Amino acid sequence: MNKAVPPARRSRSAPEPAAPEPAAPAPATPDAALAAPRPHGVVEGWTEHAVWGWAQDPARPHEPVAVELWDGDQLILRLRADVYRPDVPAGDQPGSICGFSLPLPQHLLTAPRHVLHVRVAGQEEDLANSPMIVEAERPPIGWDDFLNLLPLVESRAAAATTAVQMKELLGPVMGTLGRLLPRFLEIAEQGGEARADATLDLAFSYSDRLGELLQDFTARYPLLAFPESNAPEVSVVIPVYGKFAYTYQCLASMLKALPTTPFEVIVVDDCSPDETLFLPSVTSGAVRYLRNARNGGFIASCNAGAAAAQGRYLLFLNNDTELREGWLDALHATFALRPDAGLVGSKLLFPNGSVQEAGGIIWRLGDGWNYGRGAQADDPRLNYLREADYISGASIMVPKALFDELGGFDTHYSPAYYEDTDLAFRIRRHGLRCYYQPLSEVVHHEGITSGTDVQGTGAKRYQLLNGRKFFDRWRATLAQHRLNGQEPELEKERGVTRRILFIDETTPTPDEDAGSVAAVAHIQAMQRLGAKVTFVPSDNMAHLGAITQALQRIGVECLHAPWYWSVEEVVRKRGAEFDAVYLHRYVNAFKYAGVLRAAMPHAKLIYSVADIHHLRLEREAQVTGSAEVAQNAVALKTRELQALGTVDQVIVHSAYEGSYLAGMVDEAQLNIIPWVVPCRPSDAPFAARNGITFLGGYRHPPNVDAVEYFVRDVMPHLRELVPGVVFRIAGSHMPEHFHELAAPDVVLEGFIPDLQPFFAQQRLMVAPLRYGAGVKGKVFESLSRGLPCIASSVAAEGMGLLDGEEIAVADDPRAIAEAVAWLYQDEAAWTRLQQGGLAYIERTCSEHAVTARFATLFARLQAG
Repeated sequence: MNKAVPPARRSRSAPEPAAPEPAAPAPATPDAALAAPRPHGVVEGWTEHAVWGWAQDPARPHEPVAVELWDGDQLILRLRADVYRPDVPAGDQPGSICGFSLPLPQHLLTAPRHVLHVRVAGQEEDLANSPMIVEAERPPIGWDDFLNLLPLVESRAAAATTAVQMKELLGPVMGTLGRLLPRFLEIAEQGGEARADATLDLAFSYSDRLGELLQDFTARYPLLAFPESNAPEVSVVIPVYGKFAYTYQCLASMLKALPTTPFEVIVVDDCSPDETLFLPSVTSGAVRYLRNARNGGFIASCNAGAAAAQGRYLLFLNNDTELREGWLDALHATFALRPDAGLVGSKLLFPNGSVQEAGGIIWRLGDGWNYGRGAQADDPRLNYLREADYISGASIMVPKALFDELGGFDTHYSPAYYEDTDLAFRIRRHGLRCYYQPLSEVVHHEGITSGTDVQGTGAKRYQLLNGRKFFDRWRATLAQHRLNGQEPELEKERGVTRRILFIDETTPTPDEDAGSVAAVAHIQAMQRLGAKVTFVPSDNMAHLGAITQALQRIGVECLHAPWYWSVEEVVRKRGAEFDAVYLHRYVNAFKYAGVLRAAMPHAKLIYSVADIHHLRLEREAQVTGSAEVAQNAVALKTRELQALGTVDQVIVHSAYEGSYLAGMVDEAQLNIIPWVVPCRPSDAPFAARNGITFLGGYRHPPNVDAVEYFVRDVMPHLRELVPGVVFRIAGSHMPEHFHELAAPDVVLEGFIPDLQPFFAQQRLMVAPLRYGAGVKGKVFESLSRGLPCIASSVAAEGMGLLDGEEIAVADDPRAIAEAVAWLYQDEAAWTRLQQGGLAYIERTCSEHAVTARFATLFARLQAG
């Protein structure tokens, strides 16, 4: 492979070059003053694959000129310089068509050394920065050869007349030193020498002054000892140019907010003129230091860091950032949560805690908008996962395989600006999505690396220049966007097809009750159909920490105090934006359906029954003989029918509930939709399991009754049929009197955060409910885990399960005990029910099946 030696390019914070100047004219002649200006131009950069720049004929500034590539005295390529350059004037015009990019034909560059010239066709003079030397790779030189080169470097330095020439020499030398220092420290540590002592010994061995400087440096910047990272999942790439204090502060904050995800840090030093060279002396462990041989700019540094990365994911991070707890883990987890994610970015904060950016909007003319800028960080509008046009590259994560496939950050935008926006657009064109993840918070000291003046001569001016390049490339896509400032609340999430207000009593706790599991599953199904869901907890408007964040993490906007104090306030302030309202459970439908119908006549109302409460009370009255419960059932039935008559669409979970309500609700309004239940069977064999279990939330009276009934009436029979079998009672909010039920073969397990290992140890689940209504989450949970279930008729009601093939159904105490004894001892029958239950879950409760039913419901809403 041939290697071209490129000219220096600038990073975001590097001193900026003046505008390109034409090549120097030939020596003056007596007629030089009368001669017409000659064609001229500049070679601005090159790699082993291409060379680029601009060329122009002042006599015809509006006409593109032909540019030639010569290998010595051999013409090998001629192309027109016909790319628009807004930064190169043409006469009285601010820009001109004069840019070029010439491919280097690899098949012609086979000699050990080539001298390549770029010229305007018909001219003998090279453009500025030409010729270029291209040399083939050679075997490594010997140590003596290397030592012989050092006098040549020194003589070239003696002959230098400009600072630029000296920088060309110092860059490679300093880069080599930057790579030697960490290796020296590594070997010293292996020999048992302390890192700081080794650094000072090295410095003092050369001069006292150098030793004093390093001693002062290490005193001001104590060692940042990171854990080792042998197999990083994420590679954090930090491009830097100067500003070492910010780089150190960034790494120190990373150490305080240490991720749980395995990671490495790659600091890419773009020829910094400050203490950055000595970063290896104050870091250890997962931090790797790379120094560019020449200043190449922000994009080049990011791409170099990505090329050296070992992780599956790349996290590009500015050095002028401070990191908060969970910053990396939240980004990484999003890729598992959203398989269609191609890029995930952080919430950026100002040092005072206000928002700098909560995802970006790109308007029709290519100009950007930092959504949420200046807002409070806990504003509900800014705190849920959502798609964004782009996220600023100060903190973004991308799969390395995808980044490599797309060719990294595009050097079309060198040295910096719009490369992150362009990457987001290319990722979307690739069929993936870009997400803003607010649970990853990063403080960004804006303007430290590049300044803030887009009209000046610093790096920030490239924001304007590259904005034009970006617009030209994505003009057709941007035509679908609104003009600057129009409807930002819609533009910030342009992929949303409908907006749904979801009302429940409290924020869902899916690890505690089946109703919450159903709520979250239905939210996610609606999201898969393009809906944005906004959640309101009608009974408690507080933000409940991790419980509320669990919804925000999956893309649900959660409205809470002190921003909103009631459902009524939400309806008054934001009711006009919602297309539909999802009312979960009877109490919310009864309380709010009439209010919503009057205040939001345009919105469709969806009532998810969860279970038919009056039917549950009727059955409880039959079991307990309570006249009071029977009276409550009559009153409740009246209210439930009233709620059913007020809404547009009704959701039930089982066929039995559907048939029960058939005479009360029009067929076109009734939807039978279970919730998504993923199959998660354990591979633990029959022989490795023992005991039976019951799982429930004990704020629900039918579960309390079922446990008491099983211990009191079923266990005596079971002790006779299967001596020694243990009954384990699991679930949340267990009542105190359950301790009276405990025995050597009756164990109170309580709440179990991770059910997978617990279920893998059990042989059977029992669900001996004597009353209740609706689909039973415990039955779904059991079957989906590959744990055969013995259920009462009430527990299996309306689910369409085949007795003896997918579940075992039994009601009286002796029959329940005999069914348990049968499956507990018959491995073949146990295996048959295990496989049958898993097949039922896959067929009935898959993500595809539930989403398809919501698609039908949405079509009905549209038609209505």
